[in-house]
Amino acid sequence: MKNLIEKLKEIEKLVCENFEDLEIDDPAEDGIYDDYLLVGGATDEQIEKLEAKFDVRMPEDVKELYRYKNGSKGFYLLFPNDKYDRMFPYRLLSLAEIEETKGYFQNKDVMLTEVYSADDDDERALLKRMEDHRVRPYLFHRKWIPFAEAPGGVRLLLDFDPDEEGTYGQILCYIHDPDEIAYAAKTITEMMDDTIGNVTVDDVSYDK
Repeated sequence: MKNLIEKLKEIEKLVCENFEDLEIDDPAEDGIYDDYLLVGGATDEQIEKLEAKFDVRMPEDVKELYRYKNGSKGFYLLFPNDKYDRMFPYRLLSLAEIEETKGYFQNKDVMLTEVYSADDDDERALLKRMEDHRVRPYLFHRKWIPFAEAPGGVRLLLDFDPDEEGTYGQILCYIHDPDEIAYAAKTITEMMDDTIGNVTVDDVSYDK
């Protein structure tokens, strides 16, 4: 069985080979992949500093990922599905980018019912769609840490305050316009397996 780093290296190779099917720019052009290769890993001290700042405990596989690559610059490294099988290409944020992003995004607690009204048919349908006993009914939450982003304001979040059926450190997807939260994966390791399946296929389509 492949370990996490072996899976990441397989993803790197498949993304470079299948970029046209993945509908992304050729990573070999404009130095995208070369820049990615120069990215080093984060130190345990840097990871611990981030944990302390936001009062969270990173899962071990997340730490392993960041010890390997502290961000991916412009290289799309993650291609997971959310619970509705929507897929987007994500780049991994560095620890410094995570800290910067938290300054303006997911830096407050806003319940879904503060944004959407059950009196409006469309908004009521959206509220119903987002019901999930793994995820607390927020749109923005201080205990959600953005760690990857896709074009169009789409982001992946580490969830450090799951609902009753959720798991500490599970992964959520934030989709913009209309703003929505959807469960994506239990762990980074699970997301790696999902990504490998997606970047291996011959015909990829995005639900945008």
